[in-house]
Amino acid sequence: MTHVSARLLEDISTRFRQLTPVIITVWKPEELEQQPDTVPGFLEQLKRRIVRVCFEAYRQNGLLTLMELQWIFQLSSARISELIRSVQREHNLVVPTPGTILDAGRSMTHKDVIVSLHLQGYTVKDIARMTHHSPRAVDNYIGTFEAVLILYLFGVPPELMARLLKRWISLINEHLKLVREHYRDHQEIKEYLASKGVKI
Repeated sequence: MTHVSARLLEDISTRFRQLTPVIITVWKPEELEQQPDTVPGFLEQLKRRIVRVCFEAYRQNGLLTLMELQWIFQLSSARISELIRSVQREHNLVVPTPGTILDAGRSMTHKDVIVSLHLQGYTVKDIARMTHHSPRAVDNYIGTFEAVLILYLFGVPPELMARLLKRWISLINEHLKLVREHYRDHQEIKEYLASKGVKI
């Protein structure tokens, strides 16, 4: 399937995109044992399965195309697309596909999705469930973001942030980009930190 770092240009055929192998869970044992007996229940289970395999592929640096999802779930690509959009509307969630990730103008990452959900007020438990990450991984993303946020507020240079936090400078710059996207000025940052019990 399409590699997460691929670039989808109009003049490049899909067969020339960078690909990567992944392992996904199409069915869980409990899903096979407890089949819904109503149409709404079936659709909810189907949406959960589609979202799960998309995130499983994404965690392995892969992106499932609509055609691949069509083969996996034996549904039309239009129906798959409709179900994904439904999930995104209902849960305010970005489901990783080539359309939502690579066509967005930049390569979104797990970090972008998790931090955005966190800033919208979702709990670590909710984010872990929605993004198919462990709570520990979610905490790590959020913790790094908030550490960068505090250092940014005090004017610490990115290079020093990287040394203090023991992170790559590229990761620090990605977090700084998120900071600038979500906050208009230092006052908004202070208000956010105050809401988290951090007194500046």
